[in-house]
Amino acid sequence: MTRELDAFTVRVTDSIRAAMLKITVNRYRAVVVLDGTKVVGTVSDGDIRRALLKEVLPIAPVEKIMNINCRTTTETDPEKLREIICHERVTVLPVVNDENELIDVALAYEPFVDPKSDPEEGTAKEG
Repeated sequence: MTRELDAFTVRVTDSIRAAMLKITVNRYRAVVVLDGTKVVGTVSDGDIRRALLKEVLPIAPVEKIMNINCRTTTETDPEKLREIICHERVTVLPVVNDENELIDVALAYEPFVDPKSDPEEGTAKEG
């Protein structure tokens, strides 16, 4: 189940813009915020949208808008993870060890990926 976590994580000091870029690339509408290797929060596309409406600058650090009451789990069984995701209604669920260090992310679904699209730009390419 372990996957490349870079597309799903930002550092607590990273900008809101950096989080927006990662969310665009990962296509799961959220990222996990880390302080070192420890999970300290999450940022969703909704958190970013609300911050921008309140005129928070995209260069502000994600710690200004992150959800510090995010759901995490130590569960690693895929079936149980699916149950937790459905119950909690999240798209990205951080899987942590006993020290709250990120070891994986459980995902709610496999996103549709148009082979002609460019996740960096968020638009379809001419084909």
